[in-house]
Amino acid sequence: MNNEQEERYQKALQLMTDEKWLEASSLLEDLINEQPSDDVTKALVLALYRAKQYARAFVYFAEQAEVFTGDKGHARLAVHLLLHNQSYIAARLFITDLPLDWQDEFETLIAEAEQTAEEKFQTTIQTALRSFYHLGDCPLNEQQERLGAARQLPLKEYLTGAQFLLRDPYAHQLIKAALVDTLRQLGVDQQMALRWLDAREYTINPAKLSAIEELPVVQELHRELADRLANHNPSEYQLAGQELQMQLMLLYPLIEEKVTDPAGWVDCLIGRIRGAASEAQPAILAVQRQLGRVIDDLGEKP
Repeated sequence: MNNEQEERYQKALQLMTDEKWLEASSLLEDLINEQPSDDVTKALVLALYRAKQYARAFVYFAEQAEVFTGDKGHARLAVHLLLHNQSYIAARLFITDLPLDWQDEFETLIAEAEQTAEEKFQTTIQTALRSFYHLGDCPLNEQQERLGAARQLPLKEYLTGAQFLLRDPYAHQLIKAALVDTLRQLGVDQQMALRWLDAREYTINPAKLSAIEELPVVQELHRELADRLANHNPSEYQLAGQELQMQLMLLYPLIEEKVTDPAGWVDCLIGRIRGAASEAQPAILAVQRQLGRVIDDLGEKP
């Protein structure tokens, strides 16, 4: 910040000391648009929170949520803000990377807020849960919107809806994969049934899963693809990389089960990109054709 901006920042801090929260937030909003910084973000979110401007505070918090993880006071502010915005799942996700002793304290806050919500807003929660349940009735873009809205459900209701949707043949596989990854991050340690694209049901435990990029088979696929194309055909490498990433998203959390031969998988993938026949194993061809139909369909959506 230049001298003039620093003066306005100090004035805003004084206004906060005097509990003139809205005046302070007005100065800080101007500053953050001119000269974004972690300190200004934290001060602005606090000022808006104290002014009970929870929705506005959430917008600025969401842009730089990571800056609120450095100390317990700001982490607590973030949790309270998320709870005031009824963002219970987001609050639980926010605390997953915090120190364990902080997590214990904040998880208690979240659970108490969820219980209060279930008592005071039962009708609203049940309406939101029904919308979540019937997500599969909608086109993909609306499914994604409903999935995001469901993060305002308490954990118990979120799990109820998630377990139903993982078996719903009409919920898109990308939605199911995103749901599973959220449950993984939340550390949900229980057996669940997942209906995949092949109409079979698989048993998964989200807490036992790894993130996509942490899986050794995924790292091997990326290495194999890079060895084949990165230095020889960069444009084809980029296309194949995009296709592979979409395949992995559709396969999750069954990547290790479906991709048992990374070299053969990449052979088939390159053949698909080139529109050429592949000598890959029939099982690989069958799965990739299935994935290809879904990916092609996504490309045709407006």
